[in-house]
Amino acid sequence: MYEQFFGLTAPPFQINPDPSFYYESKGHSSAHQYLRFGAFQGEGFIVVTGDIGAGKTTLLRTLLAELDPAKVVAAQIVSTQLEAGELLSAVALAFGIPADGMNKAKLLVTLEAYLASLATSDRRALLIIDEAQNLGPAAIEELRMLSNFQFGNKALLQSFLVGQPELREILRLPAMEQLRQRVIASCHLGPMQPAETSAYVEHRLRKVGWSGNPAFDDAAFGAIHQWSGGVPRRINMLCSRLLLSAFLDGVDRIDADRVDRIAGEIRAELSGPAEVAPGAPDRAAQSAGPHATITEPTPAGPRSEARADAEARFRAALRTPPATAGGYLDLDLAASRTEPAGKNPQQQPGPLLCVASSQDTLVMMSALLHAFGQREDLPPALPLQILERDANGNTELATRDALDLILPDLSLRIETRAPTPAGRMAEMLAALAPLLDHYQPSALVLGGDDAANVACALMANQSGVPVIRVDAGLRHGDRTVPRETNRVLIDHASSLLCTGERAALARLQTEGIAAGRVHLTGTPLIDSLHHALPRCPSAAGVLARLGMSSEVLTQPRGYGLVWMEHALEGDNPAALTELDSALRRIGRTLGLIWPMRPDLHAALPEHRYGAGPQTSAICITPALSYLEMLGLLREASCLLTDSGWLQDQATALGIPCLTLAKCSERQASIQSGTNSLVGGNIRRIFRELSEILDSGGKSAHLPEFWDGHAAERIAWQLSNWLLARQDREFRAHLEGA
Repeated sequence: MYEQFFGLTAPPFQINPDPSFYYESKGHSSAHQYLRFGAFQGEGFIVVTGDIGAGKTTLLRTLLAELDPAKVVAAQIVSTQLEAGELLSAVALAFGIPADGMNKAKLLVTLEAYLASLATSDRRALLIIDEAQNLGPAAIEELRMLSNFQFGNKALLQSFLVGQPELREILRLPAMEQLRQRVIASCHLGPMQPAETSAYVEHRLRKVGWSGNPAFDDAAFGAIHQWSGGVPRRINMLCSRLLLSAFLDGVDRIDADRVDRIAGEIRAELSGPAEVAPGAPDRAAQSAGPHATITEPTPAGPRSEARADAEARFRAALRTPPATAGGYLDLDLAASRTEPAGKNPQQQPGPLLCVASSQDTLVMMSALLHAFGQREDLPPALPLQILERDANGNTELATRDALDLILPDLSLRIETRAPTPAGRMAEMLAALAPLLDHYQPSALVLGGDDAANVACALMANQSGVPVIRVDAGLRHGDRTVPRETNRVLIDHASSLLCTGERAALARLQTEGIAAGRVHLTGTPLIDSLHHALPRCPSAAGVLARLGMSSEVLTQPRGYGLVWMEHALEGDNPAALTELDSALRRIGRTLGLIWPMRPDLHAALPEHRYGAGPQTSAICITPALSYLEMLGLLREASCLLTDSGWLQDQATALGIPCLTLAKCSERQASIQSGTNSLVGGNIRRIFRELSEILDSGGKSAHLPEFWDGHAAERIAWQLSNWLLARQDREFRAHLEGA
């Protein structure tokens, strides 16, 4: 009726499910991936639940449209008010098998023969039961019996059970134990969030040629979400009436007042004008019955409130660190713990603890924390900072980085004070034990390769906490280097491994790690670079803040940036002296800016921060924040470093990099990127440097998946992994109940 008035090609808000209008919200995306995963497995049961109007049927039809009919024969049963015998006949008819006059025995034989014939032609059968909550126990038992059909070692039939939340209650019954053992995955389709609601409305309008007429006020979108609760069918009903109302009134704008008025009219039509006592909730609006299509406005969806409550509880446990000697954990257990965390999977899942033990892992975790926070299907994520006595930076520098990277507060911290590595390891283990016991985290997220990450992996394994490994599989093959051994230990102690480069993926598989545990995602360090680059200060601004001369920036060949992170490892004074001598000689040809760690500065006392003119043009500065380092790197002619993560950052920026080490685990930046491994050979260093200054260095391209979206892919993989793990725990809990 209103389509021509607004220039639309078709009604945009039909109530009937239509896969051509499918909108993939975060919740729908997770469920969609689950269904794809289940269809790929080709066996067992997949359970999908959701409230009335959540979009289950549209999701199913979207999946069916994606399946290759040459490989998968799909049948769907919608009317499920069926007895056991009727269900078998319905299954046969759904697959196109005439069932008239057949008794149960003949039906079973006929079905098995049909399914076997599909298998012999390299096809398989998929049965989708919609509204499965209406099936009785006897009918569900018949479905389980059908899942026993096999051809060799292959299952002949896979079933999707799709229904309202009551379906989960049915599957919890003791009589359903055998079927529960065959459920390989399950998920729940919840309501959309406010931003998704507005995107959903615009998505459906654009599908029918909408060009902004009628216009929707921002407040109107908020009101639509509040009245509909983010449920797609309710949104469709309300928006269809809104367009009709605007057409009848001859207006081209929809505001919040119109939304409130039309939603009230729908409520009155469907629920009746029952009076509500002042201050009392309207029970008609809150009813879960089939006629309650519009709910009272609420400030936020229930998922958001639950998440906010959970985050508030976790944040309440944080406090200012005590000024005591030795290792300490910044956590008041006695004040914050209310009851022991149990293993019942229905309880609120613990947080994701994201460990930042160095500047690069802090940068990495900033991208992950932001990506994790965007997903409602993940537990709250908390940064856990570990500061060691010989850490690359200090508390002040870490605080600056946290502010620059817009991180949550870093008051959850472990700081070690022991003078020896063994003592620091003991302090970390002692502090980690009560932390893991208190939080009962869903997982520990690790990205570094230092001793702190080894301690976290070991203690997590002892405590039964899964480890999620980011940037896994990095190797250079020299096991005499402690960090190489650390990387192997951490990787093999991890449950889910995300790699930044394809070579790492293959390397982990050759080490015997199951392929299903490893995923190629890219590195979140590149994501952080993308986010931080617009906010970087200029090189001149960095030097001005330090009160240092900018003369080094005026050199005709530009300047080289130096960052030596591992120069003191291995206790080799001769190598350190050679390195210092090489950089001094380079400084006579190319100006250098050298931010220097405090421990390295102490080992090279002849260098002075902010020193005046020197025989070589080397500008020595204190260690800098990540944004300042990135600002210097962005304008540099080249990078000279032994730091793996900065090698990757240089490749992402297209800056030539000379790695002053005998080996490097960052194979992608060497094979595809701008990085050249030159070791400490002064002749090779000068040869490569000359090529960089004369022709710009080696040709390079950006490695695969270095697109700034690695953290989103990791969050998606983590969500799927946690859901699968929760399903396994849930089934185990039910079986043991």
